[in-house]
Amino acid sequence: MFKNINIFKSILAILILFIPLYPKFPLFGVSDTYVAIRLDDIVIGLTVLVWFIYQIKNKFPIFKTKISLLFIAYFLAVITSFITAFFIYQTDLTNILVLNLFRRFEYMSLFFIALPAVKNIKDTKVFYIFLLIATFFVCVYGYGQKYFKFPVISTMNSEFSKGQLLQMNTWTRISSTFAGHYDLAAFMSVALIIIGIAIIICKNKLFKIINLIIWIASFNILTLTASRVSIFAFWGGISLSLFLLRKYLWIIPISLLVVFSMFSSKDLNQRLLATIPALKNQFATSISNKTTPTLIPTPTIISVVSTKPTNTKPTTPTPTVIRHQETEKYPEIDTDVGVARSGEIRFNVEWPRAINAFKKNPIIGTGLGSITLATDNDYLRNLGESGIIGFITFASIIIFFIKKTLSFSFTKNKTEEQKLAIILFGGLSAFLANAIFIDVFEASKTAYLFWIMMAIYYQLITQFHDQK
Repeated sequence: MFKNINIFKSILAILILFIPLYPKFPLFGVSDTYVAIRLDDIVIGLTVLVWFIYQIKNKFPIFKTKISLLFIAYFLAVITSFITAFFIYQTDLTNILVLNLFRRFEYMSLFFIALPAVKNIKDTKVFYIFLLIATFFVCVYGYGQKYFKFPVISTMNSEFSKGQLLQMNTWTRISSTFAGHYDLAAFMSVALIIIGIAIIICKNKLFKIINLIIWIASFNILTLTASRVSIFAFWGGISLSLFLLRKYLWIIPISLLVVFSMFSSKDLNQRLLATIPALKNQFATSISNKTTPTLIPTPTIISVVSTKPTNTKPTTPTPTVIRHQETEKYPEIDTDVGVARSGEIRFNVEWPRAINAFKKNPIIGTGLGSITLATDNDYLRNLGESGIIGFITFASIIIFFIKKTLSFSFTKNKTEEQKLAIILFGGLSAFLANAIFIDVFEASKTAYLFWIMMAIYYQLITQFHDQK
């Protein structure tokens, strides 16, 4: 059964479609948190079991992989952090600490599951097709939400995370199948880099046209999310890849399109214009230190009415249908107020909370999940939860890819593998930029897809290249 590793190719193809497209319906809840166990957890758990059996039968070939030691070092760091959080500091409830530790292993396991599936550059191109299909249907569902009242499955707060079906109103930002517009925006910022450069380097005209149609639809979805950080992450990531591929002239039309979208999208334009005054006010407040702003919870972005009593846990079931109320009863929230509130929550609550956790135990942190569900900065979160050791061991994985890519990025005659690796380097750069304001390494859909991308990336910059 396992001599032919085609089983992993099939599994990976299914995961590339399943992860972005399956909504976040909860199967059953976990006490003391609104994070739920979902179907994707079970699917990936079974996949890990298959992978583990394969490793046993073949005497653990994974240990021959160059990067495995870096992952092991990181796993040891977060396990140590968990042990101290559980036995010494008791920073959170046991089930929360255990849940977050296992979820981190689950997310990163997809790197190792994807490795045996990608054996040559042809496999890479096949998996690109599956990404293209997934992106197309993410767009279809997003436009369905916007114009045809397709239901929204959201995890933006404890009520929505119970698996309820919601409907958008006229000013809600699109989330498609991603349960949150920021997660969708982060995914699109990376997908647009990969698809966009594929259009430029591909020679088949029909394939170019298909890719271009999906790219335009996806770019519009990105602007509808009105995510400032993600559109700049896309812009920077694709410009970097084009520069390293010596496609300098293409940076100009891409840049013009991005600038045009900032002016043409009312929501994105207003948020960008409100950002600088909001940052200025935050800076002035922190300097004066006269008063502490009173934080108001982030407003709900979806107008709904519940059809059944609420409870404290996510439920399994058939989701409750939530009826859309008349939008005129819910006037649009002032953009300046929304942007200012978003900044207040990050700068005055979430980021200081992570910094305080880091100060409490700077070496090994206070345990994964110990500083609540959201930090909106993955770097501060990493420092707070896993300390300097966890931060350095995680960063060493990322630095490995950066060093390998830069070692051939400025050569004139690049192999096809190296060109594809540079495209994924742009995707990595977009992920790292998104992580400044979005918890992309914690959100399941983006984290799953990130580690799949990194496995393909690894094969391109090491094994394929070493075979030359």
